[in-house]
Amino acid sequence: MEKTNDLKERLLEAWSEVNLNKISRNLIRLYKEKEYEKLNIISGMLSEWVEIVIEPDGKGFAKIISLYHPDRGDYYRGLISSAARQEDILTLARFEHIFVIENIEEIAATIESYEDIDYHPEYEWDVKDTGFSYFQDKKKKPRKGKQKVKSEGYSFYEAMQIRQYGDMDTTFPTYYLEDLDEIELSESEIDDLDGVEYCIHTVSMDLSFNLIYDLSPLASLVYLQELNLSNNQIEYIDDISNLQQLKSIDLSNNSITDILPLLEIEVLECADLSGNKIPQEQIKGLRDTGVTVDY
Repeated sequence: MEKTNDLKERLLEAWSEVNLNKISRNLIRLYKEKEYEKLNIISGMLSEWVEIVIEPDGKGFAKIISLYHPDRGDYYRGLISSAARQEDILTLARFEHIFVIENIEEIAATIESYEDIDYHPEYEWDVKDTGFSYFQDKKKKPRKGKQKVKSEGYSFYEAMQIRQYGDMDTTFPTYYLEDLDEIELSESEIDDLDGVEYCIHTVSMDLSFNLIYDLSPLASLVYLQELNLSNNQIEYIDDISNLQQLKSIDLSNNSITDILPLLEIEVLECADLSGNKIPQEQIKGLRDTGVTVDY
């Protein structure tokens, strides 16, 4: 019992909010500096407890940061206290990986070819943050193109909060979005795509039956291969031309009159354009490139 209580106290101290903030802040710093190889080395040190691989492009980071996110602290501390009361030493041992990573500054400094980085926090971790400033402090840029008066719908980010937690009160850090391969948010009352730009590894996305009209936030999602934007309020698709890996797109039942941007996507295989008013010569031009067009 004495051994169990001793381990419990050490674990509770290691999993404290202060310590989790320190660990998370430093993991995020490495991520911001694009030190993905070093993050992967650190992840490898945890392999006895959890298998996490950080890819050369940073994919996988969400797994390690979610493990040490301060929002999870109360949950972990509760499990530790419960296991200690039951003298469940095996469950307590499952939390010992934090002892490996809690001195992350020293660990990072010893990794070969590591460049000196100032680890003094640039900001305080704010768990009430809406989620758009963990990796950049840029202010929103005004959007180009036609603007509409905002309806009573949700932003993409808010829709993800609701889908994940059932409310918009729980913080949903944007780095969680970076590892999602597929996203389905059909019929989610989305009228604003703010936040979708963080889905940098997404391959398939369903945003059908929403209130979307501005596609500019999608422009940076260069890995997208399948995109469903049917039954929205889209008029202009200029930003779609940036999606050079796109193979399939559904734009049916919108208000589109110009599909020339689709001609710039060389790998496009099929497009559903039914329910729009598109000139026949443009439809023919797209079909002539080998694209299967439903119209």
